[in-house]
Amino acid sequence: MKHIIISGLNLHDNNRGTAALGYGAFQFLEKYHRLNEYQVINIVFYKNFIKYWGSKESVVTVNIGNEKRDLKTYYISYFEWFFAVKCKFRLPFGKLNTLMKNVEYVAAINGGDGFSDIYSRQTFENRLVDTRLAMSYKISLIILPQTLGPFSEASNYNTAKKILQYASKVYVRDLNFIADLKRMNVKYELSKDLSYFMQPQRTALIEVLPDAVGLNISGLAYSNGFKTLSGRFEQYPLLINRIIENFQEMQVPVYLISHSYNYCTPESNNDDMEASRHIYLQLKNKENVYLIDLNLSSPETKYIISKFDFFIGTRMHANFAAIYTQIPVFGLAYSYKFKGAFDENGLVGHYADIIDIEDGEISKIISKIDYYYHVRNETKKLLAR
Repeated sequence: MKHIIISGLNLHDNNRGTAALGYGAFQFLEKYHRLNEYQVINIVFYKNFIKYWGSKESVVTVNIGNEKRDLKTYYISYFEWFFAVKCKFRLPFGKLNTLMKNVEYVAAINGGDGFSDIYSRQTFENRLVDTRLAMSYKISLIILPQTLGPFSEASNYNTAKKILQYASKVYVRDLNFIADLKRMNVKYELSKDLSYFMQPQRTALIEVLPDAVGLNISGLAYSNGFKTLSGRFEQYPLLINRIIENFQEMQVPVYLISHSYNYCTPESNNDDMEASRHIYLQLKNKENVYLIDLNLSSPETKYIISKFDFFIGTRMHANFAAIYTQIPVFGLAYSYKFKGAFDENGLVGHYADIIDIEDGEISKIISKIDYYYHVRNETKKLLAR
């Protein structure tokens, strides 16, 4: 059986949005690119010979919707990749060279919004390992539905251009980069985000009260210390508290639900669960506020979000979980990707920028949330179309 590589596949990533992309990639490729005819493989390129030398390939069975799929992992020295990609020299009897002869195509996820240098040049490059491998071996490359760009450095833009022009198929989830694709003479197809294709998984661990509001607090924004975005969310904790107080005044149940977290070992400056716990513990009035303190999978998280009457999210894929289950949503935006994603789903204006906001802007954001909460039934009709 021929192989395919889903680049960036990680069903157990701390970020349930990244994991959702992996689950969705299986179902998207099954629908549009004959996935059932292939064995999905993953390659771990290692530099630590002591840890990985002699490691045998492993197979795990994963639940994708109502089906079980085998995922096979190979362990190959990074130097084989380096010779093939950087030096244009394939080791004739190398493990990588033998494996790649049987690969039909590489499908690239790039983190959903990682085909860009907004996070850093290194982050952009780190997500291109399998993509560069496909190009080196002249294998078909599929750019799965995602946000493309922006690019602040010309060299990164030129790298992206070469990749997009090489790709046999380019999917996008929004129209932000379309003018550039046209200038590059790259054909594209607009699609839903990969998480749309991930099926929710029912969980009996929690029952959501009727008419409840879901609130996703981002550890990235709450910590105010995450890499290049450090220091830009000073008012975010106050905004979150005001949102909770607003719904308490209306006697509406509020559930704090995390979307990017490690339940046992919190991520430094980026853990939603740690932020949600802190917010909940410091609340003087906890009436009608519920902390979902559970280690949930991405499909389970999507299921719970689908049970809310209204949703407010800071993580993009937490909002996608609401949008794709027809739950009225308001986004607390910290990236340009929010505008493209919300607008593309007919939710123009259903978001507010939270970067560098001042104290006086919080009331305006609360008023905007309040407005969209009270017209949520109209939003439900819009999302149901």
